[in-house]
Amino acid sequence: MTPTATGCRVEPYDGELRRWLGATDHYLGNPPPGALFAVVVRRMVPGLLGVDVPAGERVGVCVVGRPVARALPQDGSVGEVVRMWLAPGLERGTASHVLRVAGEVAASRGMVALIAYHDRTRHTGCIYKMAGFRKDGATTPSGKGWASRARPMSGAYEATSKRRWRLDLTPTATGCRGVGSTLTRTRGSPWTRRRSLL
Repeated sequence: MTPTATGCRVEPYDGELRRWLGATDHYLGNPPPGALFAVVVRRMVPGLLGVDVPAGERVGVCVVGRPVARALPQDGSVGEVVRMWLAPGLERGTASHVLRVAGEVAASRGMVALIAYHDRTRHTGCIYKMAGFRKDGATTPSGKGWASRARPMSGAYEATSKRRWRLDLTPTATGCRGVGSTLTRTRGSPWTRRRSLL
């Protein structure tokens, strides 16, 4: 069986994408209300001149917004992976690839760092390590838990400590359009990657 190739592209985080994310089986349920950008994973479909492009069915998303922690810069110089969901059965390495693409897009927008948190009771965090992130401490919930704002919490919410990861970025001069990346692989072969401006 040959796996279906997937690719990444930057898309606006609009109401339609938010509704789609809310319909997934992500354990938190509530999709974030807003974001700076989203890296969407789509199935590859034939494009012009026989070149496959990521324009098929959505099979994942990485949503990057401003940091939720108010003590971190809110000026757009630091981004936070506020939600990530991938469909089951995608190729090994897809999650870390999507995080690397998000880092490239963030750097192209002038950001100096990208942070992410993972719930240590649910994940090991190896996708962040594979994507080049480094451990940047751990957080523990206050007496109110993580629900310090008026936004409703999902039913799966638990106040557990989280590991923070940080990817330091070098801003690039590729402009504000972002960098797209296509990831393809056949069984037993290394990842093949093509970059293009979106």
